Amino acid sequence: MQAQPPDTVLEWILAGAGGATLIVFAVALQNFFVQPPVLSRMQRLFQDLSVLVGVTHGLALIAFNTAGDFWTAIGIAMYSIALALFLAALEAARRVPMTRTFVYQPRCDTILTQGPYRLIRHPIYLSYALAWFAAPVAMHSIMLGITAAFMTTCYVISAREEERLLAAGPRAAEYAQLRKKTWRMIPFIY
Repeated sequence: MQAQPPDTVLEWILAGAGGATLIVFAVALQNFFVQPPVLSRMQRLFQDLSVLVGVTHGLALIAFNTAGDFWTAIGIAMYSIALALFLAALEAARRVPMTRTFVYQPRCDTILTQGPYRLIRHPIYLSYALAWFAAPVAMHSIMLGITAAFMTTCYVISAREEERLLAAGPRAAEYAQLRKKTWRMIPFIY
């Protein structure tokens, strides 16, 4: 892959869509999600790695060419879906304190059933995964794909722990019913 700034309208739209998505995610993390006053080493490491991966993906969008118009359009669609899903999940949860990835205290025991939560239990993690995979798909970059797979694996691990805590919590019976009629992250698949 040779460094060259975007040279087509679609590549500029991809860079804009990726940049806008990353900015919305970053602003929401600061303003919407509950964060404890002190992070564990693992929590801090994950958050620092997330920033590094985000900067890497953002720089790649403006420094490298894509794999062609078709793949660029797919990447734009992935960013658009990720952003729409993320905003819909935030709207559905706007009055509910939610924690960041790998942050389980303060414990959030609210069970959401509105918006995208009617179908999937972790729409925010799905939106993150879609956003991380948009650049590798558009650019056919193995390195960006590896970072996207790493981040998505982290979200799956965190989702499983969140579900374990909810299943053992005071609303376990209600959560068991929700699990029967929803998917964890990807409708009809997972």
